[in-house]
Amino acid sequence: MRIARTLAPAAAPIYPRDIISGLKGLVRGRQELKRFESELKEYFGVEYCFLVSSGKAALTLILQALKDIHPDRNEVLIPAFTCYSVPSAIVRAGLKVKLCDIDPQTLDFDFVMLSKTLTKPNNPTTPTPRLLAIVPTHLFGLPADIERLRGLFSESEVPIIEDAAQTMGAERNGKKLGTLGDVSFFSLGRGKALSTVEGGIILTRRKDFAENIMDRLSRVREYGVFELIKLFLKAISLALFLRPALFWIPKSIPFLRLGETIYDPMFKIKKMSPFQAGLAKNWKNKLKSFRSVRSEYAKHWSKFIKTSKNYQLPAISHELNSNLLRFPVMIHDDSQRKKILKESNERGLGIMPTYPDSIDGIRDLARSFRGRHFPAAKEHAKKLITLPIHPFVTENDISKIGLLIPPDNQLTATTPQTQ
Repeated sequence: MRIARTLAPAAAPIYPRDIISGLKGLVRGRQELKRFESELKEYFGVEYCFLVSSGKAALTLILQALKDIHPDRNEVLIPAFTCYSVPSAIVRAGLKVKLCDIDPQTLDFDFVMLSKTLTKPNNPTTPTPRLLAIVPTHLFGLPADIERLRGLFSESEVPIIEDAAQTMGAERNGKKLGTLGDVSFFSLGRGKALSTVEGGIILTRRKDFAENIMDRLSRVREYGVFELIKLFLKAISLALFLRPALFWIPKSIPFLRLGETIYDPMFKIKKMSPFQAGLAKNWKNKLKSFRSVRSEYAKHWSKFIKTSKNYQLPAISHELNSNLLRFPVMIHDDSQRKKILKESNERGLGIMPTYPDSIDGIRDLARSFRGRHFPAAKEHAKKLITLPIHPFVTENDISKIGLLIPPDNQLTATTPQTQ
């Protein structure tokens, strides 16, 4: 067990002043929630906003609302390499998971496979009749090509649910991610762009979707007293233990299962509490500040690694560096990857693998995909790692990581200057 400075792989700091704002929000009650909703609608330029207990709760409610509109449909198409919370939410909503492999360069859908997966074999312009929705994912902050996806079908045929869980505050071509699909959701968990301990946001411009989501949400319960106390204690714990000086403590406790990716469709769905809305006070400035730090570190790693033969980067442009939540790197040499992960764990450098397998490899879902293969998704699960670029990372950490993953182009691990 390491008892020393340890980096989390991803983190959105919670400060004491945020906890004070959360307590004030709890006193203000519904008024605090309305404030947060209003700010979100103005910032993203949407008509409708709903606040819930998690990103996967948000996706579940969206899917249930769409199912109410299209009761004859029951399939949801997602990338074969994505967070396990996505299939968890689909199953929680009583629907079936449908997969498409990914493009190794962008981590988006493989659009050649997608066009075949989406349509009837005898009619390439007609979507499969059981398809309820498509869920493109902005994985690690890399934008999915929503416009290209939109070009395959009209809005009335297959709704696009934009998985923006990892991209709050990110943009592409001047447009905010989370505003490009028919409906979108964000996560406010501890490792996301902004944290309210736990939480989820739903955004849409479509009145028909909003009405059904509102109906579903009206049946969802609020946090109870003991659950609010638990939230408060979690907020204090995150404010303390996400800091590198103390993160070794929760990391060393096995039952917390930090860093594990878990498939669990039995999660609870609740409305967001005023305490969480209060924690989000001043959220726009925090997003801007956190994003600035991540951008500088991401630009550094892009320059440091991109010419190496040992490592491979997804297609990350200068603009997209500022969107990244974690910095993804492919390592084709398995022994080198294991060595890097082992040494990072021993030194507390926050380098981590991503998801343990492609979605078809989840034991409870594997039977549904027998005979089908998703090679790019499977390869990325085995070879991808991520580097930490969050606000707790220091220039000294960057230097140590640079020594751990020296590229073969002889670049020196000079550190970027952050604000």
